[in-house]
Amino acid sequence: MLAARLGTPGALACLLASLLAAVLWRGWHAALALVLAAALAALFHPSALLVLRSRASWVFLAVLFVSSALWMGTPDLRLGFVGLSREGLAAGTQMVLRALTIFIATHGLSASTSPGELAGLLERVGVKGLGFTVGVAFNLLPALERSAQRTWDTLRMRGGLRRRRRMVLRLATLTVMSNALRRADEIAIAAEVRGFGPEHARPLPLRRGALDLPVILVLLGLVALLALRP
Repeated sequence: MLAARLGTPGALACLLASLLAAVLWRGWHAALALVLAAALAALFHPSALLVLRSRASWVFLAVLFVSSALWMGTPDLRLGFVGLSREGLAAGTQMVLRALTIFIATHGLSASTSPGELAGLLERVGVKGLGFTVGVAFNLLPALERSAQRTWDTLRMRGGLRRRRRMVLRLATLTVMSNALRRADEIAIAAEVRGFGPEHARPLPLRRGALDLPVILVLLGLVALLALRP
């Protein structure tokens, strides 16, 4: 299995390559960035593709697309009584492609790398303590998504969305935030019990894989090739 042959440096390279592609590849090359992120996810961390089944993600993408189509550029299309812009539609589509790339890349890293591995990698380059913080943040993404989904399903099944929707949505947001803070507090307490502290943190051993160096070199060349094209 390819995922077992990719270590922490390789997983981080997949994330950085996808993010750089989403930022540096201009125009409709954003579609290639999404293809790259999806291909890396399918090869090394397939569970990252489950983000495509998240309704919250698609709602965010829909808002991004519609707002761009309505308010960017000069309206030159009509959809009933609504004026749309070709420039806004193109920009909105490209933003959706970039957002999907970022979603898949970040979920891929959180699914394939533990907080300890990220902490060890960042602390080796002199970032004391921040490595553990970033690792916990990435690791919390799936838990936060599950909490939001369960809260939404509970409200929907109990009919909470039929009345006083503004208050219900406010309480749902508070519930998700409270669960995230409680989970982060549990991790911090566990780290403190184990004697973790930024002032005396030591780099943890990195999980290395046979495919790390080839994957890093290929991704570096691919991103540079399309980024430097005129």
